[in-house]
Amino acid sequence: MNKYSLVSILLIAVIVFCACNSTPKPQEEVFEPSLKSPSIILGEIEVQFNRPFPLIGIVKRAVNVLYYPTEDAVCLQWRMDMVTYHQFWSPEGRELFVSALLQYKEDFEERNFGSNNRRSKRKYGTTSGYIYWQTFSIAVLANTANKVELGYYFVNRQPYFIANQREADYIDPLSRESNRTHPEMPIYFTRAQADSLAEFFDPIFLSEAVSNSSAIIRDTEIGIDEY
Repeated sequence: MNKYSLVSILLIAVIVFCACNSTPKPQEEVFEPSLKSPSIILGEIEVQFNRPFPLIGIVKRAVNVLYYPTEDAVCLQWRMDMVTYHQFWSPEGRELFVSALLQYKEDFEERNFGSNNRRSKRKYGTTSGYIYWQTFSIAVLANTANKVELGYYFVNRQPYFIANQREADYIDPLSRESNRTHPEMPIYFTRAQADSLAEFFDPIFLSEAVSNSSAIIRDTEIGIDEY
């Protein structure tokens, strides 16, 4: 091979390399549901939350479950300590919840639980979602993408299935005074409670809910004072 042939090969390789690197990468679809999108009221479940500091232990609360067909998002809505929360679950997050629950049930039957709560609360994986929170109707409506860990957590020697909402920050684009931080917030489920939510997460159930939703679909933003 003469030097001219070698130069040609190297030149072609450089052109191909540059072409490959100049090809724009497809952007990942952003999961950012809107509270103003049409929503369907699916029902209600019961779960447990930590009692407000300085109290200890957990307390039972009712949680509304809604479906946003436009974004294919299931929303858990609850009010606690003067704050209203809307926690959105993507299709991928719902799928992970169901598979994590199956693993938890297997561990429960086999008593395969360790005692390290820090590790156990994320044993079954972590998913991405979206959350809104607001203290009252004229306050800042904070919102951001969030991470939720799935695992189990011991409370009074009982291993609850847990969806642990990680701490998240809302950065206001106009004023630093409007920035908000959402603290870590675990949601505790018994097996029956987790089964109830898994039923709402079922794709067939959601499809049927859309088909039968003409009377209850809503196209206005959920006001935090409605519940």
